[in-house]
Amino acid sequence: MKRFFSSHTLSALLIASIAAFSGCQQQTGPVSETQPETPVQSEAPAETSTEAISADNSEALAQKEAEAIYQKSCQSCHSMAPPAKSAPSIIALAGQYRARYSKKAGAVADMVSYMKAPAVGKSILGPSTFERFGLMPALSLPDEELEKVAGWLWDQYDPNFEGEGDCQ
Repeated sequence: MKRFFSSHTLSALLIASIAAFSGCQQQTGPVSETQPETPVQSEAPAETSTEAISADNSEALAQKEAEAIYQKSCQSCHSMAPPAKSAPSIIALAGQYRARYSKKAGAVADMVSYMKAPAVGKSILGPSTFERFGLMPALSLPDEELEKVAGWLWDQYDPNFEGEGDCQ
């Protein structure tokens, strides 16, 4: 039978192993009072935990998706701020919805219902708006997209925006 290692090689491996593992001794028992404890620090502060970052990222993604829907389906008629194009501006509409609703969910539901089947009686705007702009066409978008863009519209509220703007 052939030997794979010589006795010198085995001795060298044994010495190297002992030397390598001699520095890996673990302390057992309590830490002595003279030995300072090193506090364990997390890599990220609590405010930027993985969950918070993930929530921030998903919120930013939802905002981008809603803005893309606005640009694709609404921007041709609704400018962001006055002056109005062929329909009231988004900032003016957001102010009107904020004036009528105290909660986002109710406003979003009302906006979605109106966008699916616009009618003068369903509008938060007065009759002069329809005299000026007419009735908007129904949007044939999936409910999920309508809800996203309605929520985004609610978020465009600017408390510094004065008056009814270009809605009347």
